Amino acid sequence: MARPTARVLALLELLQAGGTRTVVDLAERLGVDQRTVRRYVEQLREMDIPVDGVRGRYGGYRLARHYRMPPLMLTDEEGLAVVWALLVNHHARSGPATPLALETATAKVRRVLPATLARRIDAVLQTVDFTGGQRPGVEDHDTGPRHGDDKGAQTLLGLAEAARDQHPVAFEYRTRQGHTATRHVQPHGVVAHRNLLYLTGFDVDRQALRTYRLDRMADLRPLPGTFAAPTNIDPAALIFGPLSAAPSRHDVSFLIRADPAHVRRWIPETLASVTPASAPDSAEGQDWLEVFLRAEHLEWVAGTLAMLDRPFIIQQPEALKAVVLALGRRLTENST
Repeated sequence: MARPTARVLALLELLQAGGTRTVVDLAERLGVDQRTVRRYVEQLREMDIPVDGVRGRYGGYRLARHYRMPPLMLTDEEGLAVVWALLVNHHARSGPATPLALETATAKVRRVLPATLARRIDAVLQTVDFTGGQRPGVEDHDTGPRHGDDKGAQTLLGLAEAARDQHPVAFEYRTRQGHTATRHVQPHGVVAHRNLLYLTGFDVDRQALRTYRLDRMADLRPLPGTFAAPTNIDPAALIFGPLSAAPSRHDVSFLIRADPAHVRRWIPETLASVTPASAPDSAEGQDWLEVFLRAEHLEWVAGTLAMLDRPFIIQQPEALKAVVLALGRRLTENST
């Protein structure tokens, strides 16, 4: 049975459709008697909603002429929370509501939001993708409990606007190892995957595609200018490809003096991104590449570097250097 408050709101929705509604019609639609309808009308009036009574044979109730419902006064975080809940429900496809109901509910909420917030919410609707791994209520094993705050909401809203309007951004980013550095990125989109949010974009400093977890960002700042976003980039696909942002993996990057074909013999495109790089100050030669990948085991990376058999410089993580040195010692001992 519907609660009285729900019926009062249902009455308001019927009246907002326009025209005069008879008491008999309203009672039938709400499933109450006519006396209860009159009581609900008085409750609306107590809420300062002007409901006019119309006398006569075809009389009943209607909203006062020229009356419009005020904007839904929500903070940015509250507005995002409402729309986000609808989005997650829609993509989870496990709730009781139909996709059409979720779409129309989202549209109605968006229409009554203040104009500025509505534009920011539109950016979220346009730029956020969901993967099949999105599982509401399931914590990622690597991260422990995550507590949202208004900074997280502002980061998502800001990135969504930047991706939609093709504006570069800068932010402070904390790596899995705890190091913090400034990143300058051309954002392509935001992806929701396994209860985490990831930004995909072009790292201007590294001159390569990268993914970043939003919960590791701070101090998001829009930068002047615009950029031309590539048309063949699928942000969601990057989460599963060579830039996969699986939180249980090690972020690995190294410079290597080799041609791309040689690197691809041992590291396929599905596992790593390979981009041209300038020769390090301490190294000779011009044919240097930067390789970025994520790996479950650093021992595999060390073995792959040995098979590549080319000069290389490890950029991250520091732990990989120790693994490579240990492998070198074992190879030396076994060769004698």
